Amino acid sequence: MNSSETVAYRNELVREVFGSLSIDKSRLPSSGLTGTGVPSFVGEWLLDKIVPGTGSLTSEELEKVNSFVQKAFPRKDDKEEIIFYLTQDAFYKLIALMQVRVKVEQKTGEIPEPLARIPVLNLEECSISPDLVQKNLMLLRQGLWGKISLTMRPDGQIEVVGFEPFQCSAIDLKAYAECRAQFSTDEWRDLMFCSMGFNPQHPSYSREAKTWVLARLLPLVEPNYHIMELAPKGTGKSFVFENISNKVKLISGGKITPARLLIDGRTKEIGLIGRHDVVVLDEVQSLTFDNPEEVIGPLKTYMASGRYNRSGFADISSDCSLVMLANIELDEQQRPKNEDNLIANLPKFFNETAFLDRFAGIIPGWQIPKFQRDMTAYQTGLKMDFFGEALLALRQDSRFIQYAQQNTHFDSHVTVRDQNAILKSAAGFLKILYPHLKLTVMDYQRDCLEPAMQLRQAIRNVLYHLDDEFRQTEREIYAEIAF
Repeated sequence: MNSSETVAYRNELVREVFGSLSIDKSRLPSSGLTGTGVPSFVGEWLLDKIVPGTGSLTSEELEKVNSFVQKAFPRKDDKEEIIFYLTQDAFYKLIALMQVRVKVEQKTGEIPEPLARIPVLNLEECSISPDLVQKNLMLLRQGLWGKISLTMRPDGQIEVVGFEPFQCSAIDLKAYAECRAQFSTDEWRDLMFCSMGFNPQHPSYSREAKTWVLARLLPLVEPNYHIMELAPKGTGKSFVFENISNKVKLISGGKITPARLLIDGRTKEIGLIGRHDVVVLDEVQSLTFDNPEEVIGPLKTYMASGRYNRSGFADISSDCSLVMLANIELDEQQRPKNEDNLIANLPKFFNETAFLDRFAGIIPGWQIPKFQRDMTAYQTGLKMDFFGEALLALRQDSRFIQYAQQNTHFDSHVTVRDQNAILKSAAGFLKILYPHLKLTVMDYQRDCLEPAMQLRQAIRNVLYHLDDEFRQTEREIYAEIAF
């Protein structure tokens, strides 16, 4: 039975409990902001500032938003016009993503100054005061979206003289848990689902389908958690990763260089894995490397230990989670055509079992319905910036893995790697569904342990198919709650 058939969505309760941290999810799709390339966590923040309210935007509100976008959001071809404006002794304010780096020159005897980068305008070396950077240290990692104030110095260098970040500040996890306690499990599941941007009351979303959509959040709540999703086109695999947080980086197909992913041996700049909490490789069926082993070798080391090195540099530690998304073909029964070997159509390096074994699981995307317009959330959910930060804030809370360890019993034949993968997935589901940790062991079995086992079983099945070594023990993974 669909959960949407049994649970009424309580918009009033969401607004009562979360107040200004909630938003009517119909606002953003009706605003046109998503068509400008603005991620949801920025768009929802802006709408609440410019045109707060509920329901689809009125014509007057749309006009106000459009006017704001035209003034505040630059296009790449606006660069020269903005530079000219700055030469006329004027300030210029815009809304964009900004990143900062410190360019260290050897043996100059001078302390280097930070330099700001605004990708949308292709501005690479803007001056910025250390004080501004100190107040917004995330600029030095993946960068921040915000309101940027520019001017031009007498020497012609563009300078950032003001910055107001949009993203949510520190999360109070105790208060978040207290909020969770005011919802039933089904109500909370639907709130999480709605906050992701999906309609929890759509009849096509069964409880099982919702579980696999929510599984996309596991890499956010669990550090060093690596997972795949295999699905036909059109199930919305990448949607949440594109829109939930700037700490999540999505890369779509094509060629990936070790310099971009790991570390640039020439500039010594740390790659994406060292700067983001989650890195998502989309369309991996078309992923290529000039020298696969130069990437896969360090990745195997990193996925096992949380550390990697390249080009003679010292080990780099990170808790970044890796996500691989790929399209697969289904048969007439809407099952994978290669069910015994789900990775049959992926690049050859996936056939290396030592690499594959390091993934916690495979999300069965074929059990998620293809996304249609009426599957977009229209209820009241959590603002995307708050939602993303709350999930990411749970990464370092060790109580959930301890709960999973204490309440899970494995058969003796289950490998340590299988056990660790299942425990991390189960702990992740706990963080998503039970952040207050108030549940029965039967709740844990149904909502956390069983889906965690299914995720890992999919990996186990492929390993069993590919390598005789994995046929030395039983194919099925057995685990149960510990009484």
